[in-house]
Amino acid sequence: MDTKKLQLHFFMGLLVVVIVLTIMIFWSFLVPLALAFMTAIITRPVYKFFLGAWKGRKSLSALMTVLFVLIVILVPLSFLIHQVTVESWNFYGDIRSGNIDGVDFLSQKIVAPIHELIPSWNFDVRQYIQSFADGFVQNVGGIFSSASSVALNSVIAVVALFYMLRDGHMFRKVIVELSPLADTYDNEIIDKIEKTVNSVVRGSMFTSLLKGVLAAVGFSVFGVPHALLWGVLTAIVSLLPGIGAGLTIIPAVGYLVAFDQIGPAIGLAIWGTIIVGLVDNFVMPMLMRNGFQVHPLLVLLAVVGGMIFFGPIGLFLGPLIVSLLAALVEIYKLIVVEDKKGAIARLR
Repeated sequence: MDTKKLQLHFFMGLLVVVIVLTIMIFWSFLVPLALAFMTAIITRPVYKFFLGAWKGRKSLSALMTVLFVLIVILVPLSFLIHQVTVESWNFYGDIRSGNIDGVDFLSQKIVAPIHELIPSWNFDVRQYIQSFADGFVQNVGGIFSSASSVALNSVIAVVALFYMLRDGHMFRKVIVELSPLADTYDNEIIDKIEKTVNSVVRGSMFTSLLKGVLAAVGFSVFGVPHALLWGVLTAIVSLLPGIGAGLTIIPAVGYLVAFDQIGPAIGLAIWGTIIVGLVDNFVMPMLMRNGFQVHPLLVLLAVVGGMIFFGPIGLFLGPLIVSLLAALVEIYKLIVVEDKKGAIARLR
């Protein structure tokens, strides 16, 4: 083996070892870095606005964008997490104490008639809810542990966001230079990733969040208990294609009817149909305009699977990973089509 080949093999081996060690070092920071990457893409228009206002001062513009994220996003999000935590514990306390409105109604009006028709079927509502409470208390420690981890990683995410905004063009240039793909493909991949992340987060996830907020307002106004908690649940199920928010609004209407609250029930039904329902027809098309669309089912699976795999932060990390996959699949299709065209041309 000649000296040059030996040097090349040694260098490649050393490079692989250093890359593996670097990945091991950075692995703990994967979540905050991914969040910073996603936030940098979403807030790029804000950064460009400040860049124009401050006459091209990149550091100052990036700092102002970070402050914008902290004030407009993180502070309200922290408050929301605190309130949802309080609501969750209150709901848990009601379950443990048996102080749950509607249980007797369900047992007498729904379960009992079904039991008369099918004697072998016996559904103990209180026992089922009690089992749910036990499962909740067993898993709640892990949930809050993950939430604490997110809080600790926020500092890293904020610092990373600043540099990704300020030096994003430099990172892009390095990626394009190091990639073995043609520069055209590299730029296409990066552009599609940006469009996909924008579509998923601004489109599907933001509209789901807006539905949750509007639903929580409706629940609170029309007298549904634990309105904020059910509003958060509405935001999650709104990712389901088709019925979405109806999975929480319809039972809430039924709950009000069960307690002879006919007026509030009608009001909530109208609110859910017109106000919450119109989000899909007006807000989502505006946010998804010029974006790369991902099927709502994939977004739902990404959210649920991300939360199972990564914890609460998976609510954002899951869709980000699926966005990357969708963009890469589109590029793969372009490469395959071009290769096929080239092969056909050579055969001719």
